[in-house]
Amino acid sequence: MSLRQCVKAVAFGVAVVLVSPLIALGWLEKHTWRGEVVFTTCAQLLALMPGPAGSYLRGAYYFGTLSSCSWETHVGFGSIFTHRGGSIGTRASMGAYCVIGHANIGDGVMMGSRVSVPSGKRQHLDEDGRLSSGRTTYDTVTIGPQTWVGEGAIILADVGRACIVSAGAVVVKNMPDRSIIGGNPARVLKAVDSAE
Repeated sequence: MSLRQCVKAVAFGVAVVLVSPLIALGWLEKHTWRGEVVFTTCAQLLALMPGPAGSYLRGAYYFGTLSSCSWETHVGFGSIFTHRGGSIGTRASMGAYCVIGHANIGDGVMMGSRVSVPSGKRQHLDEDGRLSSGRTTYDTVTIGPQTWVGEGAIILADVGRACIVSAGAVVVKNMPDRSIIGGNPARVLKAVDSAE
């Protein structure tokens, strides 16, 4: 481990200690009320912390509350996970003002600012496709490892590994590995291997 990694690990450890009361509140909520009000409130509070310290505090909070989160992540200013069912891999990074629901973000994923990854396409529909007045249905959206997501993209379906999602793209159907993706609705523009 390099000196830089050691310093980052120590800073992350300090951040975990600082947010441990919030992690404990989230754990209590998960195991008693089964809601996400406390989880989301703490996420919103930490989203407003500026600079590198804020990024460490957000990363530490998600490390202790998400289903899986590496300590080697960057969560930009104003960015939040809205559900604790999400996960974020090693060396993944998101820019400012991203909103992430039930999503599995792979290792090395790079997301620009204002990216939205809601919990699938059918949160407000029942099994028959009708508007639901009862329980909300969440799908988990997966963004494959080493994928780049451009600013303002909206991801409603799975994106494969080593893809490039253009800024402003709206992904409504699953996309294959190693693709350049763009448009609304998004489509495969070309394979990454053939890109000039």
